[in-house]
Amino acid sequence: MSKNSQLEEKILQTAEELFMENGFDATSTTDIAKRVGCNQALIHYYFRTKENLFQQIFTKKFQLLLQFIRTEKEKKMDFWHALTQLIDNYFDMLSHHRKLPFFLMTELVMNEERRQAMRMKISTNMEYLNYYAAWDRLVKEEVEKGNIRPIETMDLTLDVMSLVVFTFLSLPLYSDMFLQNQEEINGYLERRKQEIKTLIFSGLKK
Repeated sequence: MSKNSQLEEKILQTAEELFMENGFDATSTTDIAKRVGCNQALIHYYFRTKENLFQQIFTKKFQLLLQFIRTEKEKKMDFWHALTQLIDNYFDMLSHHRKLPFFLMTELVMNEERRQAMRMKISTNMEYLNYYAAWDRLVKEEVEKGNIRPIETMDLTLDVMSLVVFTFLSLPLYSDMFLQNQEEINGYLERRKQEIKTLIFSGLKK
């Protein structure tokens, strides 16, 4: 990797850290340049504006939130295996990116333009649409067979997402009040993952 590429990547990584910590409005290109240890003009050279820099990071993080279904694997799975993997994938992804729900929800709620931009990205992203189409087929087939109660695929997906996301949104408060160390936090997260599976699975039975 060239020195220019290394510097560009370092700017992206540093900007991501600051945006995740402080949000868009409270982060300046001066802050980013200071932490990187470079001239502020270099940030504008590589990314032109703070908004362009933010969009690269925001889009990447938003895609993480969406790509929790893998089409190729789903085609070979039964419904319950696929649902289990969906919960595991989503939960494990957020376990490694615990600030992601705060970051995305804050920026999406506060900025209508970003909401519209994300809507367009989702509606034109064939990879994501293929992921979702495969998942949708599995759910519909299971409903038609009478194996689960009638439910819309989006409702089931939102049930999973909301339960998992709230676990991480509430984690800072819950850990400060009730958990003493990282081992207890890890145990709590594993318990929540299993509880979410129990809730989702039992709620689907006829």
